[in-house]
Order: sequence, then structure tokens, then C-alpha cells
Amino acid sequence: MKKKWILAILLGMIVIIILLGGKKYMDKKAVEKSYQDGIELIQNYVTDYLVKNYEGIEKIEWQGIGVEWRSSPVFGASILGNYVNSNVHVYISKDSYFTMEFRLSDETEYDDDLKKYVLYEYDGISVLNPSNIDISVATGIHNAIYAYSDDPDVKNLKVNEKEKRAFERIKKASPGSTNAEIIYNLEIHKLTY
Repeated sequence: MKKKWILAILLGMIVIIILLGGKKYMDKKAVEKSYQDGIELIQNYVTDYLVKNYEGIEKIEWQGIGVEWRSSPVFGASILGNYVNSNVHVYISKDSYFTMEFRLSDETEYDDDLKKYVLYEYDGISVLNPSNIDISVATGIHNAIYAYSDDPDVKNLKVNEKEKRAFERIKKASPGSTNAEIIYNLEIHKLTY
């Protein structure tokens, strides 16, 4: 009889462990789904804007969703939350591209009433707007052409003159790049540094 009680207790503990593990897994999947929904907002908005407003783009390829899980098993959840971003490579030719990065916490906010991410607004203006995307494009092109320097007056080329001219052909113009290939990606991956 004593062996049956010990076996029942062990089986009960195993079931509890499985249920707790299952709940933790399902909670993580729910968070991942909300991240995917928020990043999808960003990917759709940015892609639509680039295709309609910039000429010279051959392909727009999103690099998935990078997540830095900041919750610690020892110290609990971080007050900063998880770091979530999505990079996009904007190709001007088969091999040449510039990169832009969009963070979930910068462009969106979680609406508790709607239970989903919505575009972040500051003083009634969406942070993800044409002006900010134009700045991201200009920065991405600059970073693709020039190597970093502590001196802002020093401009060391990372590319040859022909590639530089190709990057400089990306400009804001109608009708945009309506024939650009678009590759969306909402797969979650762990950020590594």
C-alpha cells in the first residue's frame, strides 16, 4: 500500500510539472504571436511606403523577428521587457543592399483594451511616418556607402565609386518601385551579438 502512495505522489508531481511546463510554453507562444502581429504592422507599412515612394529598389527582404529574451529564471522578468526588432534589406541590385532596423517598442505600443500592438502615436502623429522612414532610408544608404568614423567630416568609402552611384540612384520619386520583389518574414529568432 505504501508503494502505491509513493507511486501516486510521483505521478502527481510529474503531471504538475508537465502542466506547468505546458503553460509556460503556451504563454511564450502567445507573446511570440503578439510580437509577430506588431512586427507585421511595421513590415506592411514600411514595405508599402518604400514601394510606392522610392525608385531603384529591386527587392525588399525582411530578416524575421529578432527577440532578446530578457526574462531571467533567477531574477524574474526584466522591467525593460524583451528587446524585439526586425531588419529589412533593401536591394538596389542582386548583391548590393542597405539595411534598416525597426524596433517593436519604438514604432508600436501594446493596447491593453484591444489586446494587440498598434502604431505608436506621439501628440496625435504616428511615429512610423513618411518623414521617419525617409530618415531611415537616408541613414541606411549612408551606412552602406561609408565606413564609421569618429570624425563626422571624414568619409571613408566602403564601396567602389560605381556601387556608390548605384546607391545614390535610390531616390524618392513617383511611381516608386512597383516591380520590386517583396519577401516578408515573421519567423522568430533569438538575437545574438
